Amino acid sequence: MSLLAFTDPTTDLSVAYHGHHAMALVILSLLIAILAAYTSFSHRHLMRGAEKPRSARLWHASGAVAMGLGVWAMHFTGMMSLQLPVEVGYRLDVTLLSVLPAIAAAYVTLRVVASTGQSVKRIVAGGVLMGAGIGCMHYIGMAAMVLQAERLYNPAMFGLSIVVAVVMATLALGIRPWLTNKVVSKPLLECISSIVMGMAIASMHYVAMHATVFLPARLSSPDTVVMSKHTLGTLAVVVAVGILMLATVAVMMRQRITAAERSSDVANEQARILSTRLERIASRVPGLVYEFRLGDDGSFTFPYASDAIRDIYRISPEQASIDAMPVMLVLHPDDRDSMRQSIYHSAQHLSPWQLEYRVLTEQNEVRWLFGNAMPERDASGVRWSGFITDISQRKATEQHIHQLAFFDSLTGLYNRRKVQQSLQDLCAQFDARKQSGAVILVDVDNFKRINDTQGHKAGDELLKQVALRLEQFAPPGSICGRLSSDEFALLVIDLPAQLPLTQYQLQQFADELLKALAQPYAISGHYYSSSVSLGYCVFNDTSVSADELLKRADIAVSHAKAAGGNCQVMFEDEMYQQIQQRFAMENALAKAVALNQLSLHYQPQLTDTGRVVGVEALLRWHCPELGMVSPAEFIPLAEETGLIEDIGFWVLHQACQQLQQWQADPLLAAVTMSVNISARQFYLPEFVSIVQQCIEQYQFAPQHLMLELTESLILADLEDAVARMQQIKQLGVKFSMDDFGTGYSSLSYLSRLPFDEVKIDQYFVRSGSSGQPRDWVIVDAIVGIANTYGMKLVAEGVETAAQQALLRQSGCRCYQGYLYAKPAPAADTEHWIRQYLQQQTTS
Repeated sequence: MSLLAFTDPTTDLSVAYHGHHAMALVILSLLIAILAAYTSFSHRHLMRGAEKPRSARLWHASGAVAMGLGVWAMHFTGMMSLQLPVEVGYRLDVTLLSVLPAIAAAYVTLRVVASTGQSVKRIVAGGVLMGAGIGCMHYIGMAAMVLQAERLYNPAMFGLSIVVAVVMATLALGIRPWLTNKVVSKPLLECISSIVMGMAIASMHYVAMHATVFLPARLSSPDTVVMSKHTLGTLAVVVAVGILMLATVAVMMRQRITAAERSSDVANEQARILSTRLERIASRVPGLVYEFRLGDDGSFTFPYASDAIRDIYRISPEQASIDAMPVMLVLHPDDRDSMRQSIYHSAQHLSPWQLEYRVLTEQNEVRWLFGNAMPERDASGVRWSGFITDISQRKATEQHIHQLAFFDSLTGLYNRRKVQQSLQDLCAQFDARKQSGAVILVDVDNFKRINDTQGHKAGDELLKQVALRLEQFAPPGSICGRLSSDEFALLVIDLPAQLPLTQYQLQQFADELLKALAQPYAISGHYYSSSVSLGYCVFNDTSVSADELLKRADIAVSHAKAAGGNCQVMFEDEMYQQIQQRFAMENALAKAVALNQLSLHYQPQLTDTGRVVGVEALLRWHCPELGMVSPAEFIPLAEETGLIEDIGFWVLHQACQQLQQWQADPLLAAVTMSVNISARQFYLPEFVSIVQQCIEQYQFAPQHLMLELTESLILADLEDAVARMQQIKQLGVKFSMDDFGTGYSSLSYLSRLPFDEVKIDQYFVRSGSSGQPRDWVIVDAIVGIANTYGMKLVAEGVETAAQQALLRQSGCRCYQGYLYAKPAPAADTEHWIRQYLQQQTTS
């Protein structure tokens, strides 16, 4: 029987024997293949870890034999699983010969997986050789079959088996380096690689078996030893599995032995390095490492001391091991007793010894040391093991930190923290029956000006000279300090207990201090004049805290600066009450916004013909605690606190909603709604979108919405304002300039601004009609400009018929004021308009 014989088109395949595989043996063969692969990977570690090339070659050879036998055992286990209708035997010589290609394939596999640089070229070459070796093993093993049948191979399936063998072998060799960076667990990586390798071995076998065709034929028995399928298969499986198990156990034991040897070597090396390192640390550490002993006879010795003892105590380690008494002579005289007491106390109680003490250098300079040691008793005394470090730098740093913590680095005066602490101490020791005290704050006026014009160096020089004058002018026993950039504090005590006399003396002192600090300062070759603002408070009540006193003086300084500076102000209770009232109003306003306590009132705008053309929405606030609060009070407060944005958003929506309702009424459909817009609201990035959303939400005619802007709002950023106005006008909304004429540049900028309406401020209406012709000249000018640019004109604050007559005579045809109606809620305004129009109709 030939080794390879193929079918051709004339072969009658209908008479071929049909066999089947026993699934249990198929699974067993796959497990054997996986075990063989795992064995090869185990040998890979031993090959890499071998110290000598000979050991690596030995592990390589043993691994190849173990894996080759495993592949061979897998093959014959798979052959046993094939059940044919004829009896099958195996030639012993060919069977044994087939193991050689398997061992060769295993050798190639180990060479590839054990190499450090696994390139694609190496993996592909290894896959080709491994696939070829497994293929040779399989087909030589098939040639060992002895049966009454002719064995042929399907050419296509034969070729496919070779391709499968090469491809799967390449995949098996490449899967491990590909997964190395993706799979963290090494045991899991070993299992995955072994499974893929086992499947590669088994896949070729079963594809090749599918390529085999058995045709009935009577063949003569070979002249060699023939073993039965079961005998040979069982023997092969037992031998191969036994070899694989022994090899695997040997590999695992060798790995454990190697790991143990390496761990031992590493531990020994680490111990050696640690010992050397400790010796170096003891000799080079910036301090003294020592063992100190106090004998029961009172003797002092250092059984061990590093070389640092020479530098610290000016004694050698050898001398210190005999007698350490000379060490006591180096100690600072003031610390010798405390040193002895601390040592005896630690020895008596066996408590840790810790002490900061001083020694004197050869130059008689002080050196600070810190000792730390743990005692233990021995047969004839107590031993301490510890270290001593030089903390001179730390002590100097602590002193420097103390200086920074309580003193101003620029002027040398106390800083805010020290002033507050000193004031607290004064308050605690204060005797109101015998004396009074005062906190005086000094704030340099317009200090930013010298920084901006002369530079920060000149500003610092000014502050230093102010501090020097303040310190020289301060009464004996007082405390000077610098609280912030340009603010100083002076704490004065021992003032008369009688409050009127104290206040009088302080006023006199403050006037003199103002004059002293107002004298010119010589800075960089030039004389610079500067004034200060003084604020002070008197205290003769120990219940008032230091923080409260500083707060009161600061309030007084604020009033002095608000008055223009270069003056003195004494704190009074009314000042604090004003601040409390403002704070209460801030909280109440925030609460009013949150609880919707604000409301809109509307004031009609009428023409000289009696036609109602519009209304202005005016914000009102009735606070449950404060009562009716004037817009002149809470609107500026809202702008300062930022609440004006939320308020403006609410006002715009309320006004647009009311405009929607009125436009549904034919009688009110032509009424224009004027809404005041704040600067912060107008310059919001999303303001244009807010207006557009209101138009879309409430569905009103946009030309009936009039947004009122002030001149100061527009001139804050003229270019941006014009751009925003143009965007909003494209929506159909109109603009009105409120309080026109009160600014300094309205006339020059009016031509650039797209306003539809101008409102004459009520100041000109009142003053012009009360006998001040100059103000009425301005009204005439405003009317003329508005008419020139084709703008609608509305006069505010019209309260008398005389004012209306003058306005009409000047050319103003639209009015708003108490002469017609006061601002009222929407329902009352609507009722007024209906009554007014009815009266106009009947008259």
